[in-house]
Amino acid sequence: MFQTLILLALPLAQSGQEIPQTTLQWVDAGFDRALFEISDVDGNLSAATRINDDHISKTGVIPAPTPGYELTSTVIVETNETAALADIANSIAESWVEPFAAAPGFHLVHAANVADALLLARDLEAYFGDEAVYLDVKRPWAERALPTDPDFGQQWHLKNNINTIADANLEPAWNNGFTGNGVVIGIIDGGVATGHSDLNDNYNSIASLTGGASNHGTSCAGVAAAEANNGAGGVGAAYGAEWSKQYYGSSSTSANSFGHRNDINDIKSNSWGPADNGTISYMSSVERTAIETAISGGRGGLGEIFTWAAGNGGLSDRVEYDPYASSRMTIAVGAIGDNDTRSFYNEHGSSMTVVAHSDGNNRAIFTTTGSNGYTSNFGGTSSACPLGAGVTALVLEANPALTWRDVQGVLIESARKNDPNNANWVVNGAGYDVSLNYGFGAVDADAATQAALTWTNFGPEQVSSTGVVAVNQTIPDNDTTGLSRTVNIPANFIVESVELKMNASHNNVGDLYIKINSPNGIGSIVSKQRGDTTNNLNNFIFTSMRHWGESSQGDWTIDVQDQDAGTTGTWTNFTLTLYGHDSSGASMTLSSPSVVGGSNATFSVSNANPSATTWLAVSTIGTGSFSVGALGVTLGLDSPSQLGNAQATNSSGATDFVISVPSGATGFSYWMQTLQSGQVSNVINGTVL
Repeated sequence: MFQTLILLALPLAQSGQEIPQTTLQWVDAGFDRALFEISDVDGNLSAATRINDDHISKTGVIPAPTPGYELTSTVIVETNETAALADIANSIAESWVEPFAAAPGFHLVHAANVADALLLARDLEAYFGDEAVYLDVKRPWAERALPTDPDFGQQWHLKNNINTIADANLEPAWNNGFTGNGVVIGIIDGGVATGHSDLNDNYNSIASLTGGASNHGTSCAGVAAAEANNGAGGVGAAYGAEWSKQYYGSSSTSANSFGHRNDINDIKSNSWGPADNGTISYMSSVERTAIETAISGGRGGLGEIFTWAAGNGGLSDRVEYDPYASSRMTIAVGAIGDNDTRSFYNEHGSSMTVVAHSDGNNRAIFTTTGSNGYTSNFGGTSSACPLGAGVTALVLEANPALTWRDVQGVLIESARKNDPNNANWVVNGAGYDVSLNYGFGAVDADAATQAALTWTNFGPEQVSSTGVVAVNQTIPDNDTTGLSRTVNIPANFIVESVELKMNASHNNVGDLYIKINSPNGIGSIVSKQRGDTTNNLNNFIFTSMRHWGESSQGDWTIDVQDQDAGTTGTWTNFTLTLYGHDSSGASMTLSSPSVVGGSNATFSVSNANPSATTWLAVSTIGTGSFSVGALGVTLGLDSPSQLGNAQATNSSGATDFVISVPSGATGFSYWMQTLQSGQVSNVINGTVL
């Protein structure tokens, strides 16, 4: 892992190269490659409009251009070769390079204007690869709030006096002393009015980023953590918690917010995402890495909690098409109304985790808005998400030692089966009630805090992957028989989430119906036929939570069908990856302080088998699946190697690996895990300082 960095002599860009000063330019944004009309290439920021020629329909209709993008003068580059990047970048255009702390291994290359940034992005791809270089772009996000029905009562979502079952059951939790005290909820949005009289005393400025305010963000903050007993307005679900503010925006802006002060922030609430129009959307690699870093290193290594609005696309959209809400690293919160039934706009989805109360039946949500005002018309999954975040704050107050995965477990185990007669409820292979409408059910603050009090943390995360499975077969057009592939997972652990990484060549991915089938016969539909004219699935990750608690072991089948005539395509390959835990509870744990080049680093093992041989494994690539047959375990690392010598734990199951880190290792990223016969530890990762 810790090798000396050797810089190769690289040819410099020819002098005089320029991006043509036209308004039309192909742009790689990390989440999309498309033609854009750019308003001001000479500015630091430029409004831009996406030209949608690549989304032509089967009938030859080209969608109207999509406005609302903003191009920056910054290029995102994934590399560990900081010095080489700086030299190459400056040979192309005047710029400066900034290592990006929120996502180790990434750098921000700042140019003088958008034109220079486009030139840098184009030429840097030749050195670092087109997947590792892209322009920092803000896409047109959709805020997930819907003004709907008039107010028939205020804050019924906290305590419902008409339909008493239809609320988040907060009163018993509050009576037991759980109000979110000691927990900080980050509101990632367009800003929050920090001077609002119902929010200002709970505001944590140290955990916040500077910037403006928005009505939407102010309403979200009020749902989560508005103050109590101050004679003004209402209260938040976690009225004893503090809140902070961060901002969504370009890839680097959002990624920076995901990673901001996660030593203070415990939860990040996100009531935003791609447009809810049934179209798949990609997450940029810098954002994904920032979330991965937050769940591995936030909260002192327990992991930052991300709640996410599941989306307001109704029956035309699904949670799976949103890479943020559907991620296994986040908690997708859908919406139910004051009848305790599905809000009309709530999306279906196999990646839905839970639901929380919002508008969509009769009454809307009363909360803060403006500089010092209130609204009785807030709603959408925008309101459900911070309500879920508020309940999560109470859970963390009840048990601060929960990891991010254990918080998911607490919310799932304690969820209430709302609308019990709805036909979408099924029982999965582990006996859990789960629904495409509701995930595992409605958040219940009292049940969740009681579960947290006695919760035993899961053991280290277990990972098993098929690797890339080649298919390379034409998908029959307009044929519900389609194609199927069955793969065997030999590892046996308790499933938490399932990821299907898909590659398919198809000019209308909306034709595709895709389903994951577990060995227990439980199906997870992750894509349905719709009018999405997006070209191809390029390593698109579909996620299902429906198999929670099932065994990983056995035959898993993937079904792919083209259910609309006119366009054919090829299923290229796929990778199925299962994540979960064994049934033993807390076990071997690996931890380490910061790793600094030119000094010794200590990697501490605890809760392992006593007086047993222990190995330290390392990867410089990332997480994955690697079987060690001789020890009967599977590491969660990609292409690991042994670091240092094996050594025995003491009688308490502890030992320290002391590794000498060369000074030339600075800037390198690493992933580490320990193993013994029959068990592995958690995975830790970081970057050498």
